[in-house]
Amino acid sequence: MDRVERLTQSAEETFEVARRLGESLEGGEVLALVGDLGSGKTTFTRGLVCGVGCEDYMRVNSPTYVLEQIYKGRLVVRHYDAYRLGNSSELDELGFEEALSSGAVLVVEWADRVDSLMPPDKLLLELSFSGESGAGGEPGNCRRITFSSASTIWAGRLAALDGERADNDPV
Repeated sequence: MDRVERLTQSAEETFEVARRLGESLEGGEVLALVGDLGSGKTTFTRGLVCGVGCEDYMRVNSPTYVLEQIYKGRLVVRHYDAYRLGNSSELDELGFEEALSSGAVLVVEWADRVDSLMPPDKLLLELSFSGESGAGGEPGNCRRITFSSASTIWAGRLAALDGERADNDPV
């Protein structure tokens, strides 16, 4: 399994890592985001949506009450939030299985709650608080993002992220 860790020191840096990843997407990818409340999942999604060329990326918010948001740019991004779902079948009732073959990029927050629906070639992103001080020494802004996938389709993109980390990050 390929695995890369990135440490970001601000919401802006988390956004930027996601924006660069979004620029590399081709359509049809599934990104499974997991992490505690406030760990940066929606900020990451906002950056990703910006990276695929959606001009309305600032309207990206947690779709907790809507369950699905759709953003259109160079690619279509379907953003799901499984936080309030009782089980995987509720996401499936939204047409998730059909969406897997639509060519859209699928981003699922709280993906661990619907893991049985996630395809094996997904990119898993685990976001967590790092406990380190961020830019300007402010605590609480640092996030650790762990990217992993069992699929070779992510190998080049993860290597590029790892190269960026080597150039820019202390981790």
